[in-house]
Amino acid sequence: MPRGDGTGPNGKGPGTGRGMGRGMGRGMGRGMGRGMGRGMGNAQIKAVIDETKCTGCKLCIKACPFGAITVDKVAHVDEARCTGWGQCVPVCPVGAIAMR
Repeated sequence: MPRGDGTGPNGKGPGTGRGMGRGMGRGMGRGMGRGMGRGMGNAQIKAVIDETKCTGCKLCIKACPFGAITVDKVAHVDEARCTGWGQCVPVCPVGAIAMR
């Protein structure tokens, strides 16, 4: 059974994405759980901010280890720096961040 740790050919175990997902990844490479598995073909998962919900609290800036988020009045994601890690999603108190 896939372990979600990236084992398998080329480090991409069957249905596990790249080992970022936790639990049993199935199909499109997205492990179940809070880890954001990557591996949906050439599509890259990125953080997306709903500017109508964002309050500008800046908690997402502290959560992103890649420096991909800036805040003026609301948060903005630098897509070139966003790796789809997803640590910004659970820290947002108003649910303004989604991974797509």
